[in-house]
Amino acid sequence: MEIGVWFIIAQILGVITIGFEFASYQIKDKRKYLLVNGIGSMFWALMFLAMGMATTMSTQLNLFIVGIYSSVRALVFWWITAKDSKRRRVGGRIFLLVMLAIALGAGITLIVGLPTRETQILQAIALFFALCFVIGQYLPGKHPVRITVFMYAVILLLNATPLAILDGHGIERWNVMGIIIELAKMTSVIVFYCLMMHRQVLVNKLEKIKAAVNCQMTKINSFSPAAQLTESGLICMNQLEKLVAKMVRLELSVIDKEQITNCTNSEQQTKAMLDDLKTVHDVKMMMEKVIRLKLQKIESKPIPKVVT
Repeated sequence: MEIGVWFIIAQILGVITIGFEFASYQIKDKRKYLLVNGIGSMFWALMFLAMGMATTMSTQLNLFIVGIYSSVRALVFWWITAKDSKRRRVGGRIFLLVMLAIALGAGITLIVGLPTRETQILQAIALFFALCFVIGQYLPGKHPVRITVFMYAVILLLNATPLAILDGHGIERWNVMGIIIELAKMTSVIVFYCLMMHRQVLVNKLEKIKAAVNCQMTKINSFSPAAQLTESGLICMNQLEKLVAKMVRLELSVIDKEQITNCTNSEQQTKAMLDDLKTVHDVKMMMEKVIRLKLQKIESKPIPKVVT
């Protein structure tokens, strides 16, 4: 009964790990990513601890240490990047080299003790991408960590599936929860880039709409008399009004809230919205101008006499 309870706890911790892993790779801010990823790695380590209690600790101890190593690494990077100072930059590089040395030493020790050449090759590739991932977590920007973790997850999937067969075991030795966790990482990275590409499509569409609106407004403003404006046939106020409304809607959609981290970014986003609101005001004034012209034309026409 006790073994069953620990197994259930391990699965619950695995599900929590999946949630943290997926969420972390949707975060663009590096410090927030490191914090969420570090907490997720802690649950990952606890999952292996629970599995060790459910089966035998000797089979899960190395994985538990790897989970603790990953959590400590991410949380220390999170603390180091809190301030941009020379001391922290030097400390971060030293810590990075220490983490790489630990991973390299542990990986080589594991690879040397493997029984077959095939498993040694797979583990050597896994070690290479593991080192790339450690470096990717430290490097600035949102792309290095996502590219390296995707490649690392792919090789870990191989280690969790075909590697068991190469060791002489069947599908019953596959690490199902491990497979799901790695798939969650890969899916999160794919979703992140899909959303980024969708936002870029919206940005391109917004630029085209702004160009069309500016072109129309330039042509309209070249006709100073209201009579020439309506007679020119250049403008359909209903269509222009819808176009401007779509422009404002897209402007709100492409605002990246996570990028508003300082006064400069905030000022840029505010300026873009104010420019759009000015365009809305100009279109509104133009509509009022056309309406007044039409009223003047109606009032200037003589009232026809009713023949009785």
